[in-house]
Amino acid sequence: MRPHIAAPLCLALLLGPLAPGCERTESLVAWAAGPSVDTGGFSSDRAFDDLRALTEIGPRVAGSEGAARARAYIEGELDKLGLEVEREEVSVTFSPDSPPLELTSLIATVPGESEDLFVLAAPYDTRPFEAFDFVGANDGGSGAALLLELARVLSGHRLPYTTLFVFLDGEAIRGGGDSDTPRLERLGSSGLAHRWATEGVLRRIRLLVLFNQVCDPDLRVARDLRSQRMYREEFWGAAARLQHEDAFPPGQPFESPSASHLSFLNRGLRPVVAIVDTSFGGDEPPGSYANTEDDDLEHCSPQSLEIVGVVTLETLGRLAQRLERIDRFADVPSVEPSGAGEVEADARAGGGAEAASEEPGAAGEADAEAAPDPTGPEGADPDAAAAGAERENGETQ
Repeated sequence: MRPHIAAPLCLALLLGPLAPGCERTESLVAWAAGPSVDTGGFSSDRAFDDLRALTEIGPRVAGSEGAARARAYIEGELDKLGLEVEREEVSVTFSPDSPPLELTSLIATVPGESEDLFVLAAPYDTRPFEAFDFVGANDGGSGAALLLELARVLSGHRLPYTTLFVFLDGEAIRGGGDSDTPRLERLGSSGLAHRWATEGVLRRIRLLVLFNQVCDPDLRVARDLRSQRMYREEFWGAAARLQHEDAFPPGQPFESPSASHLSFLNRGLRPVVAIVDTSFGGDEPPGSYANTEDDDLEHCSPQSLEIVGVVTLETLGRLAQRLERIDRFADVPSVEPSGAGEVEADARAGGGAEAASEEPGAAGEADAEAAPDPTGPEGADPDAAAAGAERENGETQ
């Protein structure tokens, strides 16, 4: 059922020529140095404090008092940063006899030099369980905690593109199995993707990254088959440079995690990457701790949050610089090389997002599940020509 919708910054490339007036830095991690150059200012202690605060609230089932308290905490932390926060409200009615479920996602904005968007998203709600109190430290808490710390870093060291931090409500699975309640999930992201498609916002998105289940001490991020190929491999390249290959294993088999990024893929958005550990506890997916009382703070690691945080900062820096080069190329009113018009169209459309479509895009769940990845385990060359890289932005493999 479809929900009813109720400072400029000069970054230097790691490799390649510098733009005029730029000073070379080794990476976004070095550039954004706060307390520690090695972490780019990302504090695992602060992120873990956020995770502790969310889990101490207890279950955060959509529409519950716990979800409201979690929302208040997140808004309070964003307010400390002086960020503008928008409430995205969705009302879902299951039947004429039942009251509507009111969902509230939060969107914090860090303005950039460009109005085009980098979107970082994570859920903050938890699945409902009757047999025990499910606090969802890893599933539902870790991505939100990571997002809060990334907001602290990037609000002080802004990217060239406007950055949205999206905290999603109504993402956890509800019903199914022996329950009489229909199996519903990703309600918040589906509602937001619908609005953004209707209003043309999807066309401005140059990159959307979804985080969830990122605090397992035995962190192994799934190599998502449905994520955009070039951008996904940028995360793996950054992890290799930062010596975090254990958490982002090269050459691992592809997976297709079911997470909130699918709502945006199914609306035609292509530059999407999912950062999700699909096996919580080190066993075969979903892992021995998943959907149990053991999904708690004791079984989470601040070091894992830090690894994902610094890899993300490194990746965002490189991608922002690459896209800036494409934008400068597209704005040059000189002789237009063969194919330049196509590059400009892709660059300005956020990588070929078919935002106006009301039907799921070609990268929907059924088709993408069986699609092979033609790049092989090593992925694409991270330093390929910028124009060619952006043209491939429309491919989700």
